[in-house]
Amino acid sequence: MKVVLQKLVTIWLRFVSNLFKIMQKLSNRLLSLFALVMLLIGWTGWGILKSLYPTDTFSWYPYIPGVFFLLGISTILILVKNYKIEAKKLVNVYMVLKLAKLVMAMAYMLAFYFIVRKDIRLFGFVFASYYAVYIGLETYIFYSIEKQIKKEE
Repeated sequence: MKVVLQKLVTIWLRFVSNLFKIMQKLSNRLLSLFALVMLLIGWTGWGILKSLYPTDTFSWYPYIPGVFFLLGISTILILVKNYKIEAKKLVNVYMVLKLAKLVMAMAYMLAFYFIVRKDIRLFGFVFASYYAVYIGLETYIFYSIEKQIKKEE
């Protein structure tokens, strides 16, 4: 009986280890993809702003991609760590993350409005553009994690 139990524990540990390796690969791939896309969009956005408004200085611009980069990294890490929970709970985690990110984005916009008060329309347009791209990337991330979970079942 003891030998059978040891074999079952060994099999279970291998299974969990393999799942962890698979999710770690997915996590690394998603983090790399997200970082690359945010970097490309950041530089492209900077180039577009500089070509449209060559005389203005946008000292606030680097903070927008930075905020979305941190939000995206946190989303990926939280979802990958919580992928083992059942589907309904994972959707709840995802929705709580969405709400938290929306609140943080609004707080960032309000802080900009009250502190900087410069180029508010342009800032709003750039921020909304980043938010739209970020929502698309976030949807892809959630889809990839869900696809991996379905594959494992």
